[in-house]
Amino acid sequence: QVMDGLKGRIDELNRPGGLLDQEARRRGLDGRLWLRQVYDQTVYIHDALALVRNNIFIGGALATLALLLFLRSPRSVSIVVLAIPISVIGAVVAMVAMGRSINVISLAGMAFAVGMVVDNAIVVLENIFRHIEMGKKPFEAAYAGAREVWGAVLASTLTTIAVFVPILLIQEEAGQLFRDIALAICAAVFLSLIVSITVIPCASARVLRRLVAKQAKKGGEAHHRVADFIARMVYVVCGSTLARLAVVIVLTAASIIGTLWLMPPSDYLPTGNRNFVFGLIIPPPGYNLQQMSELGRRIESVVRPFWEAGELKEDDPAAYERAVQQLPSVPTFNWMTQQPGEPVTPPSIQDYFLVSFQGLVFHGGISDEPTHAVDMMPLFNHATRGEALPGAIAFSFQVPLFQLGGVTGSAVKLQLVGNDLDEIVAAGEEVFGAILRAGRFGVPQPEPSNFNIPGPEIQVLPDLVRLSELGLTTYDIGMAVRASGDGAIIDEYHMAGEAIDLKIISTEAVDQQSINGLRDIPIATPRGSVVTLGSVAEVYRIGSPQAIARVGRQRAVTFLVTPQEGVSLEEAVGELEGIIADLRADGTIPPSIETHLAGSASKLAAVRAALLGDGSFVGLISSSLILALLVVYLLMCVLFQSFIKPMVIMFSVPLATLGGFAALFAVFMW
Repeated sequence: QVMDGLKGRIDELNRPGGLLDQEARRRGLDGRLWLRQVYDQTVYIHDALALVRNNIFIGGALATLALLLFLRSPRSVSIVVLAIPISVIGAVVAMVAMGRSINVISLAGMAFAVGMVVDNAIVVLENIFRHIEMGKKPFEAAYAGAREVWGAVLASTLTTIAVFVPILLIQEEAGQLFRDIALAICAAVFLSLIVSITVIPCASARVLRRLVAKQAKKGGEAHHRVADFIARMVYVVCGSTLARLAVVIVLTAASIIGTLWLMPPSDYLPTGNRNFVFGLIIPPPGYNLQQMSELGRRIESVVRPFWEAGELKEDDPAAYERAVQQLPSVPTFNWMTQQPGEPVTPPSIQDYFLVSFQGLVFHGGISDEPTHAVDMMPLFNHATRGEALPGAIAFSFQVPLFQLGGVTGSAVKLQLVGNDLDEIVAAGEEVFGAILRAGRFGVPQPEPSNFNIPGPEIQVLPDLVRLSELGLTTYDIGMAVRASGDGAIIDEYHMAGEAIDLKIISTEAVDQQSINGLRDIPIATPRGSVVTLGSVAEVYRIGSPQAIARVGRQRAVTFLVTPQEGVSLEEAVGELEGIIADLRADGTIPPSIETHLAGSASKLAAVRAALLGDGSFVGLISSSLILALLVVYLLMCVLFQSFIKPMVIMFSVPLATLGGFAALFAVFMW
């Protein structure tokens, strides 16, 4: 809604005779002045929503085909399929009623629910169909069939909903993501229960009426061969106590062992494939405006052919195709093998920007081909290579879907904390080099960015004895130095609700590049005499940190470390802990420096503790997984009025878990 309103206002401003057009004429500008939107996050959102909507339709169609395959009755299938739109649309209404937005996460939950909402309908319909085959009238069969199985349907629905109750209590960021999925599935599945005991019996009583005669003629029809085979296997197993115990023990043990063996490494959140590549360049300290402008021109000279090709896409499609064919390829580098990779030809660029401020340069681009946005990274790296920008540190990354730090959104924040800044900087340099040598990570992002590169600084050290003799204070010295440079702020002037700084600036402000001129600053004393700064203070040119970061009131250097593609967050944390342990063992990191792993590493640990416990017995008992299983078991005890029967059903959990981890392992290996 916000973006639609913004686009409407942009159209108003850009129309001929509008505000911008009038301003251009008033200022005497050649040509029109207009506002152009260069980035729109809602494009990605709309694409994702369209993908999920298509999945819902495709999933519903596949569920219908599966029902046709097994029920072999179009009329029966038409009854069951009624549960899909009623439940999904009802879930949308429920989400809106609860104040939730229809977003990618909640729609994904509804897509998951498409296959689940037909389960209850199938159970009820099959039982009604069984009563019709017994010769009952459709109305009697619908009533008797629904009445017999409604308890089992209720138990199945409530246990499904109960699983999500502990997940709704997770307060971490991942819990907030789970919440929309959980609410969508719970709403859809609960509505499917209502549909199965109301809509399905009523529709069966009407639609299945004409099938009575046909089914009566087929009363002696044998079961399907697959069903017969399964029935015989169940009969053989249940006929022997030893066989029953063997099946239970073997399948349960295989499920537990298989789950532990197939469990893939852990990550916090997926990266996604967002159409936005971003690059950072940290220039050498002391660059002035002219040097920064030259740095920008060098970068743009490499990127220019790609955005110039993109400008032709809408204006001249034929010229655009020719320009794309002529785009040059750029080299790549494989950080995993530390070897050059195969050259790639980046796509044309729809929009490109480059910004510089306070010793930092960043640039970004949006591709004309969203699915190949990642191929812009080699272009950005090539444009900022070492020989083009000597002394600068540069890297680029595809902006992740979930921006939680680093180049993938799942960066590990490694903090070195202590009191001695020199020790921290020295240890930070060693840590930085060790991470690069590991070959499993990209270029760490340090904070401060130039933590190990001192910037030029002019230090004024007052002579306190001389100041007291002249009646001056250190404040007077500081005021004189500031007034002879960028100006000393002495007050604020308020006009139309805005605060404007009032500065004192010397008419003889010294040249910032001359330290000798600084020593000649005249300073008036309270006794009426005038002295120079050099006579009351020493002036030095030194190198000092450009910024000092702190963690918990202690000085710190922080590295955002991003695992390379194919390295999970869990593996990255283990390797970083190993690097820190090795550096501590050889004395590179002294005992006075503390190390902390934060960022996505701490978030992953928090989510794991919430879902699986913190490793202790108390933590395991209070974990969401155990709570979910306990809630499901107690609910089934109430529904079945037995403590034994639910235990039989709970034996399906380990096998189902094995199936889930087998699928995750297959995807991980692929």
